[in-house]
Amino acid sequence: MQIVILGAGYAGLRTALDLARFRREQGLDITIRLVDQHPYHQLIQLLHLTATAGITDQKSIYQLDRLLHGRDIERVEGRVTAIHPLERTVTLADGRSVPYDRLVLALGSETSFNAPGAREHALPLHTFAHAVALRKHIIAQFTKAASLTDPTELRITMTTAIVGGGYTGCELAGELAAWADDLCQQTGAPRKEVRIALIEREDHLLPHLGEWASHEAVRRLERLGVNVFLKTPVTQVEPQRLRFADGRMLRAGTIVWGAGVRAPALLAEAGFPTDRIGRVLVDRYLRVSGQAVVFAIGDCAAVSDGRGGVLPPAASYAIRQGAHLATELAAEARGEAPRPYEPVELGEVVSLGPNDAIGSALGVPVMGYPAIMLKRGIEEYYRATIESA
Repeated sequence: MQIVILGAGYAGLRTALDLARFRREQGLDITIRLVDQHPYHQLIQLLHLTATAGITDQKSIYQLDRLLHGRDIERVEGRVTAIHPLERTVTLADGRSVPYDRLVLALGSETSFNAPGAREHALPLHTFAHAVALRKHIIAQFTKAASLTDPTELRITMTTAIVGGGYTGCELAGELAAWADDLCQQTGAPRKEVRIALIEREDHLLPHLGEWASHEAVRRLERLGVNVFLKTPVTQVEPQRLRFADGRMLRAGTIVWGAGVRAPALLAEAGFPTDRIGRVLVDRYLRVSGQAVVFAIGDCAAVSDGRGGVLPPAASYAIRQGAHLATELAAEARGEAPRPYEPVELGEVVSLGPNDAIGSALGVPVMGYPAIMLKRGIEEYYRATIESA
């Protein structure tokens, strides 16, 4: 059985590593191909640190050849451009065709530029490359500011506007507020001119964590010097300018877009049923609706939360879905019946700068130092699971 996994993110990599272990331990007659456009696995949850020099680039990614060494997983580097369910093949950008017996869709999500001008004039933060580009841009802005004499131009150059009050926006705002001290010392930019605006269209931040988390996040970010604007929809993005629904505008030398994600368009183009943001509809076995041999996991899949909703895009869910699917594909290879996926809500932790965090652990709110230690523990545990799988 040829199993092809599209995407080496949290979900896809977990599936591949676990399948390789099952094959080794159980002697399964399967081949595993892992397809990704990059030669590395990127730690999406650490991108805010990469963008603000909080960690080195080497700690933000894992080279796939290193992770897959000795595990008999064939790595295929290429960008997926089309999926052909009837022919059971996948087409890559260079024209290569990859056949499959079982296909796992783990392509993650993309930035949703859902306002006019956002794609052209804002910087996304959804990949390792985005984080590196944003870091270079911010350093260049601070360096430029050190030599400016015009007060208006200085104010614009030293203003960073972050659109979107989810995990990405909150974590980036907190880290940038802390990094600004060192960056001003290094570049000579005036610290008193640093302005960071976090802009959210709804009346709360961090919707998946609940109302208490929003209040805490606003309070703690404002304590760091971040200006939080709630109920402030962006209607237009222009060069160094945001326009809002109430007629106000904000001029900023750096505009970061973190206001939502959507699944890759090629999933709908392949004929798979999708929801309003392009996520593939799956059944309780993580099988794509209407498909016998195609599965979807992670951010590109609309997985039921068991309460009438859909699970949020989070690494913790993606990893567990990958582990479950690997177990069930191994069971199928042994001729056994599959078991349904049942989501377990372990919780999430969001950092608000290097010295603060908030989150939920098994439904219990955590804040401050305990949350920081929990987040670090989760990160180190994940690293251990992929390094030793």
